[in-house]
Amino acid sequence: GRRRELNIKPLDAFKRLFWFRAMKTYYNKFSDFLKEKYGEKVWKISLDAGFSCPNCTADGKEGCIYCRNDSFSRRASLQNKTIAEQMAKGIRFAKHRMKINKYLAYFQASTNTFAPVSTLQKYYREAISFENVVGISISTRPDCLPPKVIDLIAHLSEKIDVWVELGLQSSHDRTLNFINRGHSYKDFLAAVEALKKIKVRICAHLMLGLPGENRSDVLATAKKMALLAIDEVKLHPVLILKETELERLYQDNVAKALSLQEYASLVVDFIELLPPDMVIQRLTAEAPQSMLVAPLWSKNKMAVLNAITNEFKKRDTCQGIKYSRQELF
Repeated sequence: GRRRELNIKPLDAFKRLFWFRAMKTYYNKFSDFLKEKYGEKVWKISLDAGFSCPNCTADGKEGCIYCRNDSFSRRASLQNKTIAEQMAKGIRFAKHRMKINKYLAYFQASTNTFAPVSTLQKYYREAISFENVVGISISTRPDCLPPKVIDLIAHLSEKIDVWVELGLQSSHDRTLNFINRGHSYKDFLAAVEALKKIKVRICAHLMLGLPGENRSDVLATAKKMALLAIDEVKLHPVLILKETELERLYQDNVAKALSLQEYASLVVDFIELLPPDMVIQRLTAEAPQSMLVAPLWSKNKMAVLNAITNEFKKRDTCQGIKYSRQELF
């Protein structure tokens, strides 16, 4: 991969730090990347196509121990609307309320390649048919990208910019097994290799604070992401939600919630190890107050981002400051 060839020297990293300071930021923000790429702000429109997940049973009792799909989707308000209706509503909001005129169609809820190819093709085409839609982002699992789906995405990428967001959460198989993720790290690597052969941007979703993981485990995952030819990452705190297996483990003191300072410190640790050109899509996550057990600080997105910024300032550091072959091995 192209980043395996890179060897960012310490001086290069310090030059990057000066650049980040001049721009009054400490990492490559997704919003800045989109603005630079398309010449103006881009609004990401979340879509719910009503897809399921191969890791869940029909009654919803299986799946990842932390999962409540309705915590990040708006099924009650979206699932009874067509993709076209959801796109039209999102565009109206972005254009009239936010004064933004370019859009990214984001298939967010559940596993958005877990359907017949004909269904996927119909929904994807519907989403990108609107004027000023510059790209499409497809959130899925590493084990849900069979060859026919890869071929469909490759064909789609000839018409429009495509992101594929891969839910990984951890690079450690013992953790993936414990959280009942339903796939291995090897599955993730296979998905990345398949996607690298076509024209897409690859984003990995990762959770910090998973049961049984310490700082060394998190940094090991960061180093693995740094060496892969992926383009972006999303970092999320583990959210403990009501009516999940993780809530039971939390009540039994088997799992714990990170403090805000612990999370901010881990985020900065992680980002210091990433290539300076990798894009950071997100640094936190939220859930409806009625579902959230812990950590309660996650309800205040700005407070989380401010804590992370303050940690960068305190250390006088930035993304990529520790990215070198010597640091990663």
